[in-house]
Amino acid sequence: MPDYVGELVTVSAIENGIVEVAIARPEVRNALNEATALALNEALAVVADNEQVRCVILCGEGSAFCAGADLAEFEKATSQPASERLETLFLPALRSLMAMNKPVIAAVSGAAAGIGVSYVLASDMVVMGRSAYLKLAFINIGLIPDGGACWHLVRKLGHAQAFEMAALATPISAERCVMLGLANRVVEDNQVLMEARSLAQALVSQSPQALSATKRALREAAQRPPNDTMQLEGELQDQCKASEDFHTRVAAFRQSRRK
Repeated sequence: MPDYVGELVTVSAIENGIVEVAIARPEVRNALNEATALALNEALAVVADNEQVRCVILCGEGSAFCAGADLAEFEKATSQPASERLETLFLPALRSLMAMNKPVIAAVSGAAAGIGVSYVLASDMVVMGRSAYLKLAFINIGLIPDGGACWHLVRKLGHAQAFEMAALATPISAERCVMLGLANRVVEDNQVLMEARSLAQALVSQSPQALSATKRALREAAQRPPNDTMQLEGELQDQCKASEDFHTRVAAFRQSRRK
């Protein structure tokens, strides 16, 4: 995939199977207007379908990850049901993040607010700068969290913590996000992308098929009963064992033990 640089979303060249997708409206802290949301949908659909891409880093340019939906535009769209705007503007990208058969790392600098939180929650791993935070500010303007935030948070945090975060619009610091299981790493603010790239390099060194199967198994485990999950694990394990990559890695492992 060649370099693609858009005005609103940038997609880097693929390096060692890794691609970076960045929201590029730093002057408004990467708030998502209609054009930006649609561009992000398209960018993520493209990298999801590209077999050369093995890991995606999602980030925002400038001082913030994403300040949420652009309220100036949102106010002008009062005649359109919110459910329709969600389905058209935001849900395609969020579904891509969860469904693509490759890991997604959210590299969060500064604020991830409103719908921006949903993009973080839909990612597979999260790296945050020390001053970064998540904030569900919906209730401050008389709305509820959307973009799947309720689904993710009640599963990750339980009702009480999720309710506090949503009902009080409590900012959640990077350190607390790690404690709550909402993030994997906290690093200095100027090290966020570097740490995300390091994690991506570690991920692409693993078996592509096993990595994809692991993501699918864990994603589906959140919705399946235990017996169904164990059956799926077995089916995916059979597929991994039938791959040439499995036999190559087992042979290399055995060889290393002889040294």
